Amino acid sequence: MTTKQTGFTLVELMIVVAIVGILAGIGYPSYSAYIINNNRNDAKTALYKAQLLQEQFYLDNGQYATSLTSGAVNTLSGWNNNSDYYTFTLDSSVGVGSYTLIATVQASSAQATDTDCTFFTINHLGTTVSMNSAETETSDCW
Repeated sequence: MTTKQTGFTLVELMIVVAIVGILAGIGYPSYSAYIINNNRNDAKTALYKAQLLQEQFYLDNGQYATSLTSGAVNTLSGWNNNSDYYTFTLDSSVGVGSYTLIATVQASSAQATDTDCTFFTINHLGTTVSMNSAETETSDCW
């Protein structure tokens, strides 16, 4: 009586490993691009929220807020964005009735590999600008 052996040969296992490696090589860059794009959208959403709060502050006080820091004079109340990927600043030095909100990629974060869209800005007129790491305007980030 003969016994039948069951199992996988080494060649079959190596083919499976090769296929998994190819799929991982295709999937990981797509996943990384998805995460970067999602973090960009979070930064833009935070800028839009701060812009809405600036307009509310203007209606209530007759001037724009001059600080994002909680507890400071003329600060945006209700805006608190603790992002792990972006730093937010408010440039109110451009004029009394104007402001520019800026989101900058944190150099220590995983988002720092995103050199195409390093800065996002929005001003009191609603003008949006995005810049790359060389501080050149880019048109495909907003």
